[in-house]
Amino acid sequence: MFLRRTSRFKDGKRHDYWCVAENARSGTRVVQRQLLYLGEIDEDRQNAWLNAIDELEGRKAEDARDFLIPPQPEQKRTTSNPVRIRLGSMKVENIREWGACWLGLHLWDLVGLDAFWAGRLPRSSHGTDWLSVFKAIVLYRLTSPGSEWRMHREWYDGTAVRDLLGEGCFTSKSTLYSCLDRLVAHKDGMFEFLRDRWAGLFASDCRVILYDLTSTYFEVDGTKADESDLLRHGYSRDRRGDCLQVVIALVLTPDGLPLAYEVMPGNTSDKGTQMQFVDRLVKKYGHCGKLDSLWPMDRGVPTEKTLSDMRAKGFRYLVGSPRSMVDALGKKLVGLEWTHVKDGIRVKFATDGADKYVLTHSRERFTKEHAMRLRRMRTVLKVLHAVDVRLGRRQEFDKDGLPVEKDRKALSRDELISRLAVARSKAGRSWGLFRIKVPKRTEATVTKDNFSWSFNLDRIRQVRRDEGTYLLRTNMTDADPSTLWRQYMIQGEIEQSFREVKNDLGLRPVYHQLDGRIKAHVFVSYVAYCLQATLKNLTRSKAGGLTPRQIFEKMKKIYMVDVRIPTTDGREIVMQRYGEPKDDVALVLSQLGLNLPAQPPPKIDGRAIEGASL
Repeated sequence: MFLRRTSRFKDGKRHDYWCVAENARSGTRVVQRQLLYLGEIDEDRQNAWLNAIDELEGRKAEDARDFLIPPQPEQKRTTSNPVRIRLGSMKVENIREWGACWLGLHLWDLVGLDAFWAGRLPRSSHGTDWLSVFKAIVLYRLTSPGSEWRMHREWYDGTAVRDLLGEGCFTSKSTLYSCLDRLVAHKDGMFEFLRDRWAGLFASDCRVILYDLTSTYFEVDGTKADESDLLRHGYSRDRRGDCLQVVIALVLTPDGLPLAYEVMPGNTSDKGTQMQFVDRLVKKYGHCGKLDSLWPMDRGVPTEKTLSDMRAKGFRYLVGSPRSMVDALGKKLVGLEWTHVKDGIRVKFATDGADKYVLTHSRERFTKEHAMRLRRMRTVLKVLHAVDVRLGRRQEFDKDGLPVEKDRKALSRDELISRLAVARSKAGRSWGLFRIKVPKRTEATVTKDNFSWSFNLDRIRQVRRDEGTYLLRTNMTDADPSTLWRQYMIQGEIEQSFREVKNDLGLRPVYHQLDGRIKAHVFVSYVAYCLQATLKNLTRSKAGGLTPRQIFEKMKKIYMVDVRIPTTDGREIVMQRYGEPKDDVALVLSQLGLNLPAQPPPKIDGRAIEGASL
């Protein structure tokens, strides 16, 4: 056992890092194994550790020197009032996650949220540190989302959040709920603060604004809707129509940085919500030069009235339109030349009234939609062919190509209708590509005469012509079609943000039942997403292959432990130490330009020692 030194040049200066190591045999090789990482230590502490190693297990100093210390020039070790320790009785305990919480707190400081919340969440008269509690709630939502019960009973003890924030962040479960009740009142102020921070951190502005809606469901009793203004049944984007839900409208910048959000009742229709949001943002931020911007939107969100209002108020919009508009434009698009935007993407446009329509064809989208249509048609054909075999209209063959003779049972009309209903549910819109004649209600048995089917060739030609195409609509009639296509593609950023908020940050399902707590739950998820979006923008140019969730999972591998070393005079040295990052984690930290903080200083349990050094 010996002290091992590792040197590193940083900021033009050499730094020496020390650890206690030993030689261990691994097969036919002898390798050095690290026992305890000490970090940077001065000469006095180095000598104290050498003295401590000498005393290990009662070895004599002259014998321990040759065994524990690697060959090196003889050095004179002197220290004033040394503390002798029993290294053989050393204990390592309280292993907890440290890296992810530290990264989340670093992002909090980078955004500068303390400047906004310090005056709005002061300590209570009983000494409750509401700001630390709020930080802990956001870190929990960011790193390991779950219920407040789990946070209080498990998460606090499994992470180093109390080491980072102090004991003021550890409270009872009821205090966590009380903290949630204090947050939503500052929502609008938070929006304005973040807008300025995004401009300062990432030079983000509001020249392009993304708007869309999503829903999140509740695992609560349906009778709670009678007591709530928010919980309602409605169209569920999570395919949980059996559950109560709320609708969330979100506004982002093209970089995925959130600007604002709103929580609405679960039965709110997508149409008609946007202009209310636009009016709120204009009232808050002003119009000229700030929100006189482009609004890319998915089809189905704005109505004709909304688009008319936006034109009247000077807003620009770029919205997806249904394919039925292609037929309405008719000859205006037919015969026009395609303009190639990039490999596999081509566009052409036509003007109709106050709007320009851009028809876009994507080769990748054509391949995808074509494969989906064929798969659904095969589902229907499999059922239709089986019915033909049953009726004797079609011969069935085995794998060797030989005909299969079977006793064919009569097929009832009810059985046929049932099988066709299953096929129709799987085929979706592809069901309209077939013409199927079924027996009348008075005909109980299916025969060759009363059942037949064929392809709807006109409809198939139309569908095949439209595959891979989508239509864009805008009031920017002078804009280049290729530029419009590129601007519309950033609409996918808001869809990605919904996936991250729901899956990574645990927005769904919601277990709260009070309207105030529901809004607070969404607000905490929003603040956590602000930190995650900050990390995403940092990694975009420095570590583009990693997602924020992957980075947090890697940071969770950095643990903190308590090292307890008893001294010869009955006291105990307590050192909190985080582990040295492994190569993959160290590479991520290096790419992001993040430096881990210095190790916490050691503490001595028991009476104070004047003039003692470690």
